[in-house]
Amino acid sequence: MDQRSTAVSTELISTKIKVKDFEINYYKVGNGPQKLLLFPGVLGQISDFTPLTENLDGKKYTIYICDPIGYGSNRPPNRDFSPGFLDRDADYAIALMETLGIDRYSMLGWCNGGCTAMIAATRAADRVDKLVVWSCNAYVTGKDLDFYETTRNVSDWPAGRRLPQFGFYGEKYVSDTWSGWIDAFRKILDEHDGDVCRSALAKIDAPTLIMHGAKDEFVPLEHGVYLHENIKRSTLEIFPDGRHILQFTYTEKFISTVDNFLTTRA
Repeated sequence: MDQRSTAVSTELISTKIKVKDFEINYYKVGNGPQKLLLFPGVLGQISDFTPLTENLDGKKYTIYICDPIGYGSNRPPNRDFSPGFLDRDADYAIALMETLGIDRYSMLGWCNGGCTAMIAATRAADRVDKLVVWSCNAYVTGKDLDFYETTRNVSDWPAGRRLPQFGFYGEKYVSDTWSGWIDAFRKILDEHDGDVCRSALAKIDAPTLIMHGAKDEFVPLEHGVYLHENIKRSTLEIFPDGRHILQFTYTEKFISTVDNFLTTRA
């Protein structure tokens, strides 16, 4: 699918703005009436959302993307994985929209960004129209951590994943940050019974679209099923052959599913 011919603009505008105690860098594309706030995953980059920024109609949507502090363009400082890091990410994102004077918007989050979006949806429940999450989890298991450990050595990552990250962040920062993330989730498992954002699910009131690949090795399908069973106004869309980066491998279906969900009255 390529809707670029109908979009107002696919140009990403990068802007810095003071939010709370930090000079936040955020990106904006489009100028449509429906406002979307996007939450990146671990070591997020703006390119993670290229399928959305290039294919969602800019006459219909205005997209805002804000890197968590320690990711993307919001460095320094280095990423802080001390307890409550996802809650802090959620608070900064909500504060950004408040600072921009945007009262109503939908939230979209991928992977770890989906966890942050679910937390944020409970903290700004009166402002969130809809919630879209994909390839994400509300809890972590020992089996999940065993798999994460197999990815700790970033030099072993496939070139398609390794080279863009090294090019943007540098190998040392990628290695240190990735290991820090694994260690943080190990602590969540050991000290908090694996609760990443499980306690937030019952508090989500917004209509929610959950998308998950049946062959996702990083976040197995059981996690998407669990979200659907525990978020009361949710719909689950399973991609039978999908893995972790649905927005890239199934762009047409992904964009169509998201667009239909966001434009259908709840």
